[in-house]
Amino acid sequence: MAFAKRLNREPVSGQAYSEIKRRILDLTFRPGELLSETRLANDFGLSRTPVREALKRLETDGLVDVVPQQGTFVSPIRRELVRDAQFARSALECALVEDAARLRSDEDVRQLLFNLDGQERAAAAGDFALLYRLDEEMHARLAAAAGRPAIWDLVADIKIHMDRVRKLTLKPDHAPRLIAQHRAIVDAVAARDARGAAAAMADHLAFVIEHFDEFVSDEAAYAS
Repeated sequence: MAFAKRLNREPVSGQAYSEIKRRILDLTFRPGELLSETRLANDFGLSRTPVREALKRLETDGLVDVVPQQGTFVSPIRRELVRDAQFARSALECALVEDAARLRSDEDVRQLLFNLDGQERAAAAGDFALLYRLDEEMHARLAAAAGRPAIWDLVADIKIHMDRVRKLTLKPDHAPRLIAQHRAIVDAVAARDARGAAAAMADHLAFVIEHFDEFVSDEAAYAS
């Protein structure tokens, strides 16, 4: 992957950071996995310096742990960081959906319902990667309907410690409840029920932390 050839203004260390972060959050790089600077540099077609800089940023994010004389490892999923992320995300998104319920257009509702239909098709097909992308898109659309699309970028940064747990929830037995929660949010927004939308969003975002032990039970080594 020749990052240096990408036609954008982001420095190569930033590109390496984004790619390593993506792989950590989607569990391509598993908690506890050793991240070799040399291997990553070869994979990305870079020198070790930008990779080292990227790993330092990820350490600050709490996504990797540097162990002296041993190396850099993907951090475990830490319950306290998930709880803090859920708290902050809920405060922002509950306020967002209240505004979305008041300000949404008919086109906003149409797009949200179309998204929900796509979620149901993705779940039925067992395409959980697509379901995850549609989940993200739905939340971004709600922020846009509230007239505050940039807030979603802030939420995206806040929620990183929830995202790995969310990946573990994308299983056939959990998908129906996830989509039902999404539909409750969208239905309240469509009905211009601001309080109902906020309550549905709070219930939805609490799900991850309330069922944390269940979600990590099959991968106990992932969490701390």
